[in-house]
Amino acid sequence: MKKLLTITLTVFAISSANAGVALSSSQNWGASNNACVVALDAANAENKKAIKADFEWRDTGKLMKKAKKAGGAKCVALAGQAKAQAIGAQQQAKDQAKTGPRNHFM
Repeated sequence: MKKLLTITLTVFAISSANAGVALSSSQNWGASNNACVVALDAANAENKKAIKADFEWRDTGKLMKKAKKAGGAKCVALAGQAKAQAIGAQQQAKDQAKTGPRNHFM
């Protein structure tokens, strides 16, 4: 009887601990959604600058679409990658503007 009581209490303690985690994660959904929106807005702003420089990278838009579908922490991570790509595209546009054929006959 003592073993049965110990096993029952252990199972109950584990299940109630998991229920608390589930409740707290569902309560924070709005916060993670807000973080996703903020990250997507930042990535979109940087990507607009890259588009204005006529140097948008191929996968940046794809990453932002995946981020919108993913939600949560994965959304923030994908939006961060998209933002990094957009910043890289802007830097590439600046670097490429300085290059070109040189006139060696001058």
